[in-house]
Amino acid sequence: RSGHPFMYRRILGIYHVEVRYNKRGQPPTSHRMEFLWVRNYCRDTTFKAGLQHRRFHRISFAPNSDSDAFTFLDPDEVIRAVHLIPAFSHGRTSDWCQGPTMARTGEDDWRYFYVNFFVDRDMYMRYAGDGIGH
Repeated sequence: RSGHPFMYRRILGIYHVEVRYNKRGQPPTSHRMEFLWVRNYCRDTTFKAGLQHRRFHRISFAPNSDSDAFTFLDPDEVIRAVHLIPAFSHGRTSDWCQGPTMARTGEDDWRYFYVNFFVDRDMYMRYAGDGIGH
């Protein structure tokens, strides 16, 4: 993560399951478990970005060959949504995820996205490092 405080992920699905635990000598117990199926983004560390460089951070999807490209996540670990701006000038690519997949909605993926940290005051303060809220 190279010192960057956030990880970026696209939510592909929201699920819940009823887990039943059977322990010998005790009555079975059930527990509802909620989780997200996500596709991970990677921050482009070759692109100088952030408030000090006056540029948005640039991210791209992790290639599907990466063992961490897709994962499950506890919804309680999500801080908030971000506003992603496609980097139109870099075009689209199918390099990150080849073949038919549920992870893509029709067309190829955008090669890069910019993370808009000026969406609102709370988001700006998170990136400025001055705390949450005002």
